[in-house]
Amino acid sequence: MATLGTLPAIDDCIEAYLTAHASFGSDPFSAADVADQVDGDESSASDVEYRLTLLVAYGLVDRIDDDRYRIRCSPDESITQWRERTAERAETLHRLVTDPTADRRTASDDANVELLRQDGDPFASVFVFEHDDAESVARTAATALTRDESAAGVVLRASGARANHVQRIADQLCTSDIADRTDLERPLEKGLSDVVGESKDALEFRLFLRTA
Repeated sequence: MATLGTLPAIDDCIEAYLTAHASFGSDPFSAADVADQVDGDESSASDVEYRLTLLVAYGLVDRIDDDRYRIRCSPDESITQWRERTAERAETLHRLVTDPTADRRTASDDANVELLRQDGDPFASVFVFEHDDAESVARTAATALTRDESAAGVVLRASGARANHVQRIADQLCTSDIADRTDLERPLEKGLSDVVGESKDALEFRLFLRTA
């Protein structure tokens, strides 16, 4: 049975987790973003990145890109919901350990691709940030599609305030030359869009793009 003594840097990790949740909620964030929220200069971005890496291993945080993270288990959720997510991670690890013919993706790779369904089809989540351009989003989308071949495409996700930014990037991902200048194998096709959220200050814009 795990105790606090068997979880490396658990006190620092919990502090980073609570800071990230209080500052960003369900929105993505980077190690530097979290470090900026810590008073004083005792916690550098590299220190926070180490703690976030441990939190990914603990199953409380998901890594969604090289330096982008998102809360996986919210303190507002029930213990039942936490157990369901823990069970998913345990099933992945059990498959990789016991099945020598299993696809050798790591457990963290499995966690990287979050699927949303639209008209019954799964779409791999790709989070779009203010500094992203079509090339960086295409690279992330190509990686997501490679990791989950069942996906019918990708769903671009961003805060509601960045909907126009997402639309402009999506337009470029649907052009005929996208495969020549990015990692995508073929252009994508625009589908439905949606805005979700419980309040106007926490809206998420979603745009579904199908593989051609």
